[in-house]
Amino acid sequence: MPKFTLTAFIFFLFTTIAYGQNEVGKYCEVTCSTVFLSKNIKISISFGKENPLSSDTANRNKIVNFIQINKFESDVDILNYMSSQGWTLKSSCLTEDVNGGSSSAPVFIFFFEKIFRNI
Repeated sequence: MPKFTLTAFIFFLFTTIAYGQNEVGKYCEVTCSTVFLSKNIKISISFGKENPLSSDTANRNKIVNFIQINKFESDVDILNYMSSQGWTLKSSCLTEDVNGGSSSAPVFIFFFEKIFRNI
């Protein structure tokens, strides 16, 4: 019986390690700023430098195209959209965009993570 238990434990350990290596976390940065005299916000998104043959390239292109076509009215809209696409908010910060030193506008920066499976 102890040999069976030890064998089962080692098998479970190796399958868990092998399964965990098939997942990789990817990150993206979303920057939101207000547009002067408009109710919409300006959004830019960065996924970093990626391999164009990566399996998540189509997903990234879909998000970028959707953001370019649609006009978001608040930061909450983009948070809800990214959440609906499976991205998890990891961090956020607020900074100011100073234009010529005379005016400043708040800029929100959000960092998201999504776990992808490597096949």
